[in-house]
Amino acid sequence: MASNSNYFWLRRVHSLLGIVPIGAFVFEHFFSNSYVFQGADQFNKMVENLQGLPLVLFLEIGLIAAPLLLHVILGFVIMFTGSVNVGHYNKYRNWMYVLQRVTGMIAFIFIGYHVYTTRISAGLADQLITYTDMQHLLAPTWAKWFYIIGIVSVIFHLSNGIATSLMTWGITVSQAAQRRASIVCWGIFVAMTFWGIKIVFAFA
Repeated sequence: MASNSNYFWLRRVHSLLGIVPIGAFVFEHFFSNSYVFQGADQFNKMVENLQGLPLVLFLEIGLIAAPLLLHVILGFVIMFTGSVNVGHYNKYRNWMYVLQRVTGMIAFIFIGYHVYTTRISAGLADQLITYTDMQHLLAPTWAKWFYIIGIVSVIFHLSNGIATSLMTWGITVSQAAQRRASIVCWGIFVAMTFWGIKIVFAFA
């Protein structure tokens, strides 16, 4: 009984972290990087403004890095204690379960690389990432594909995670409600995928 209760709260804390603050930050990150559409000067100014915020390191660690790390740890716990029924039932939600785990692993690798190359390495050099730095980073073909695959994985993991969280928290109980939520979340996935890929190629 205690084990079931722990798993019950584990799933809820994990899903809540995935939406707030991590999901909210993904939307904000896309919005901030959209300054690239206005040119190099506006993008560089946006980076300077963000890094000039009071207590920016506390915000990055306390509101982004720590919740993300906890979400990853809880995700691994859930992944290794859950069961996959896709081989037996082949249902839509079971496939989404598998894809959620696969994209989570890809997103974990991508985010680690992205954070290191654009924030940690620049911070250690006491520099800010610039438009030109991003151009150089995304210049190789493999880098563009790596970013595209990473972005698609992050967005799928987020959008499908929203649909799953609505079920986890008992908001979408009926199949009709779950179907409507899935349609909305697929819309989020398509729109944000288009948005993210446009950002990548804006640095080309």
